[in-house]
Amino acid sequence: MFGKQSKEPQSLETTDIPEMMFPSQSNLENQSEQYQEFVEVEETEQPEVVKIVEKISSIISPYFIVIVGLSLYDDNFFLGLILILVGIFSLFKISFSDVFEFFLGIKSFFSSSDEI
Repeated sequence: MFGKQSKEPQSLETTDIPEMMFPSQSNLENQSEQYQEFVEVEETEQPEVVKIVEKISSIISPYFIVIVGLSLYDDNFFLGLILILVGIFSLFKISFSDVFEFFLGIKSFFSSSDEI
């Protein structure tokens, strides 16, 4: 209605799709070896400043999390408590799997021997 129809009749013939050339397996292995060498070089050649900043950040970030949790504790008890616990766990390097194992130990201590 609003557009012009084309004057040329559309052909019903299928157009030939050009064959795609995929890289051979040896080329893929070559590229993956080059990528692995690049990654190894990048990991080994970190500047000393980056290592120092990473160490300082790993020391300071748990304290920052605890301080933010303490400041939010008055306004939002639940969020503040979660941040405080996460900060304390990261200070003592306690993982969630350690906490889970601790609870399983307590459960097995208080459960009877028949249930085990």
